[in-house]
Amino acid sequence: MIPNDPAPAPSVLKVGGRELLPGPGLDSLVATVGALRSSGRQLLLVHGGGEEVTDRAEALGLRTTRERGQRLTSLPMLEVVVEVLAGRVNSRLVAALGRAGIEAHGLTGASERILLVAPAGTPPGALGRVGTPRQVRARPLLRLWEEGVLPVLAPIGVDRTGNLYNVNADLAAAAVAAALRSELWLVTDVEGVQDATGAVQSRLTPAGASELLRRGAANHGMIPKLEAAELAARKGARGVWIGSLSGLSPTGPRSGHGTQFLPEVRAGSSPPILRVPAPGGRR
Repeated sequence: MIPNDPAPAPSVLKVGGRELLPGPGLDSLVATVGALRSSGRQLLLVHGGGEEVTDRAEALGLRTTRERGQRLTSLPMLEVVVEVLAGRVNSRLVAALGRAGIEAHGLTGASERILLVAPAGTPPGALGRVGTPRQVRARPLLRLWEEGVLPVLAPIGVDRTGNLYNVNADLAAAAVAAALRSELWLVTDVEGVQDATGAVQSRLTPAGASELLRRGAANHGMIPKLEAAELAARKGARGVWIGSLSGLSPTGPRSGHGTQFLPEVRAGSSPPILRVPAPGGRR
């Protein structure tokens, strides 16, 4: 490395879908993570696993209902979410990374109260046990980075009284990226954000994302991704990108691949609601 070259910005990588299942998708994810770390990139992995949650819920006789891409979560459904995400999926990812020689540590947003949430929906609580991120306690994540360990975070949040909540993985990743002032990469099964005609948008501002949502050009799983990108871009993430895993090179997003979000900075804007406690402060 050339002296005085700045280190690559840390990145929060959110994955879901086929990248979580045993086979070529998971193998590609592990190879990509290994290449990024070899290039000097500090990573934090946030994972979803909604399809496996749905399959497990159906096996138990629980019906899945979504609103704007988020799963309505009753207490029985919350038990399934925790079982699948914090257990099966998180352990599988940590084990796969370990086999490739990558030291990883699995945890949830409830670990050391990393992800503090409030009930989601209008009115609050309308989605059941679905949480909206309100504060990120980053010290446990920073400690793992200092030790050279890759954090692998399952999107389970906790409120101030200790109740567990299901958190959309895209929104959880956005909250962490904003609090850490890191880059946010949202990996999906399409090449990037598409407009109403199906054309991939190479660049978007938060206002542009809001317009796509308003017009109904985005639907299903892309809705929380756009909301997450908008949140992260407005609240302090260094950069936001949405694309497929193949759009990532060993140094980050490939030129001409995916959708890059451009921040909108306004004079006199209010500070982010997502906070990182100061070192030595109350934990």
